[in-house]
Amino acid sequence: MFETIRDAARMGLGAISLSKDNLKKLTDNLVEIGKVSREEGERLFKEFSESADDYKKNMTTQIEEVTEKVITEAGLARKSEVEELKARVAELESRLKEKEG
Repeated sequence: MFETIRDAARMGLGAISLSKDNLKKLTDNLVEIGKVSREEGERLFKEFSESADDYKKNMTTQIEEVTEKVITEAGLARKSEVEELKARVAELESRLKEKEG
């Protein structure tokens, strides 16, 4: 479930990157045809990039918070917790075999 949420988030954040690429092309085209100066095009792209980066950071934080809440409320174990328990069980099995041995 966690992976599904994270994958969906990555797709959304990837769309932001595509939008930045498209805006760069658009501003370059506007400069080429003389609708905006090189400086204006760069400023426009920079402002959009900063806004997109801020949005991306905020969305990442919100997604992580929601995911953590869902996992906690559902009582799901994290992968690290499961791995830790597997290691403990293996150690206990090993000790038991030694005592039985």
